[in-house]
Amino acid sequence: MASLPLHFRILFKKINPPEERRDLARDLVGAVRTWLEDHDFETVNPHTLLIGSYARSTAVLWIKDVDALVLLPHEALDRTPNAVLLELREVLEGYPGAVVNASGQRRSIRLEIEEHDFFLDIVPAVAAQGMERPLEVPDRPRKVWIVSDPLGYMRKLTDLNQEHTRRLVPLVKLIKAWRDANMKARSPKSYMLEVMVFQAVEAGKVVFGNESWPSLLAQLFGHWADKYHDLMEKGDGVPRIYDPQLGHLISSWERPEFEAFMRRVREADRAIQRVLAADEDQVASEDCARIFGDCWPTQSEVDEAAENEASAIAPGRSKISSAGFVIGSSAARTVSSQSTLFHGDG
Repeated sequence: MASLPLHFRILFKKINPPEERRDLARDLVGAVRTWLEDHDFETVNPHTLLIGSYARSTAVLWIKDVDALVLLPHEALDRTPNAVLLELREVLEGYPGAVVNASGQRRSIRLEIEEHDFFLDIVPAVAAQGMERPLEVPDRPRKVWIVSDPLGYMRKLTDLNQEHTRRLVPLVKLIKAWRDANMKARSPKSYMLEVMVFQAVEAGKVVFGNESWPSLLAQLFGHWADKYHDLMEKGDGVPRIYDPQLGHLISSWERPEFEAFMRRVREADRAIQRVLAADEDQVASEDCARIFGDCWPTQSEVDEAAENEASAIAPGRSKISSAGFVIGSSAARTVSSQSTLFHGDG
């Protein structure tokens, strides 16, 4: 399966949100901060923060929903959640090119920015104990301020990702791409699915080492298939997934959604086992396509990428790193390779 690593490199390029889209998400949050400042809506340093999958770098494809915090002074806690949200909505009503919506939003005001096809969910928050501690955010239906810790989870995810050679976040992206390809309806929420991957890695059910992406996927799908087997076959409930920081129950799916999830997990588990057992690239690629759908690279995409890599790594043009690896010509801290007329034994 010599070409599978190339397939996965192309896959990651295809599922990563466009760079300009990620930049736009940050710019939109900054523009909202400026709007609030210009309209005398009192905030405190750092005023606004991008959170959610964009901030954690776990977003995939063309994401439309962006989450942001608006940091309020401590005195905001003396007011009701509804009063704070209403004031925020009134200030945002005139935001240019946007439709403001608060209906159905428990803790945020939603800005639909039509020009950019973005939904920006703005969550008021109070850092009563500082930014390193859990925040307090409004809960409109319960009429109270509740504890939330998106920044703490982001730090925890970053630490675990670094502990595992920065491969946890890409694994989360692969699982989200698998979900999007296979569960158009009854799909688990993005954050809950991310937490399920996080907790499997944290519990040692996925061991990275030098394992390939198919091997890591096999570990994860196999873990879920085993862990939830009895609940699927003998039970009538759903898994209880808890927030990694605060221990709150976050699972929000119903039994039909869980059953659909388990059917897709079992299918993926069988497919990835066939990938690991395959002797031919074509066979392995076909089963990977069953897992990732249209996101999986076509043969023409693989051929084009192989040609590009071959031209980038060539005698006389490529570089050699300090570790001895042949790499592309644009890398830093390298020495030039020597030109040669020898291209193999023929």
